[in-house]
Amino acid sequence: KRVEGDMDVGVEEFEEKLPRLRELILGCDFVGFDMEFTGLHSAFPPGGQPSLFDYPAEWYQKARRSVQQFTVCQLGLSIFSSENSSKYMAHSYNFFLFPATFGQMDSEFSFQAFSIKFLTHYGFDFNKFLKDGIPYMNEAQEKKLQKGLLSGNWVVHSVIDKDKVKKVIDEVTCWMSFAEEGESMVLHDIYGFQMFEIQLVLRQALQDIWTVPLGSQEVMVKKISPRERWLLENTFYDSCRREQILISARGFTNLFHTLVKAKKPLVGHNMLMDLLHLHDKFYNPLPGNVFQNHRICCDFPACLDWLFPLYFAQQA
Repeated sequence: KRVEGDMDVGVEEFEEKLPRLRELILGCDFVGFDMEFTGLHSAFPPGGQPSLFDYPAEWYQKARRSVQQFTVCQLGLSIFSSENSSKYMAHSYNFFLFPATFGQMDSEFSFQAFSIKFLTHYGFDFNKFLKDGIPYMNEAQEKKLQKGLLSGNWVVHSVIDKDKVKKVIDEVTCWMSFAEEGESMVLHDIYGFQMFEIQLVLRQALQDIWTVPLGSQEVMVKKISPRERWLLENTFYDSCRREQILISARGFTNLFHTLVKAKKPLVGHNMLMDLLHLHDKFYNPLPGNVFQNHRICCDFPACLDWLFPLYFAQQA
C-alpha cells in the first residue's frame, strides 16, 4: 500500500477539492471510512443503552434516538486505487463537519462527556469543527430551504448574522442616498453563508441595486436602473441563483451523493452506527420502523465491517 498523506479539510478548502475528490471516488476500487460523533449512545431515557439481549427492533429504536440526539463532527475517508496486482494507492482525508445554519435552517444536538473526553485525548480540533466545519443537509432539510428560496421572502435567524446584516443595510442605505446610477461600493469581512444571505436581503430590500461577490470575503454593491436589474436577475451567471445556493448549502452532501453514485465497496470497523448516521444526516431522517430502513443497503450494496473478521479470528 502507498499512502498519499492525510489531509484535514474544512469548509474553506472543500469546494476547491470537491472535483478531485469526486474523480478519485468514481475511479477507485474501494473506500475506507470512519466517523466521529459528539456522542455515541444516549443514556436517556433510563435503560436506553443498547443491550446484547435487545431484539433487532428494540436495538434500532435505541440507536435511532442516539443518531437523532448527536451529530457527526468528523468523517474520514481513505480512497484506495490499485496500481498493480499487489499495490494500492490510498488518498486519505479528514473532513470536519458542522450542520448547515442558513436562513431558517438550524439544528440542535448534544455532547456526551465521555465522547468529548475521548476526542480531546486524541487531539481532536474542536475549534476547526465549530468554526470551519463543512455544512451538510439531508433531503428533508433541502426541501425546506428550496421552499424558502422560492418564496422570495428571505429571513435571517442567526443573531450574529442579524447584527451583520443590520450593519450592512445601514451602511448601504446611507451610501445610496448620495450615490449616482452606475457607482459602486464594496462590503468587507463577509464570511461563509453571509455571502449569500447579505446579497439576498439587500436585493429584497433595495430594488435599484445589484450585488456581486469579489473573492471569498467581499461583496460589491452597485446602483443600477430597473431595466438593468431585470436583465441581471435573469442572467445565468448570477452568484445568488437558487442552484448555486443549494450546492453551497449541501456542502459535504454533494460528496455523499458521489459515494452513492459510485457504488464502491465501503470498508469500516463496527460501522452500523456510521451507516445510520449517513442515512440520517445526508439522505433522510431515519424512519420509525427498522423494516423501512432498507435504503442504505441500496445506496451501499457492498459494506465490509472488519469487526466481524477480527472477532472470528480472535475466537479461532
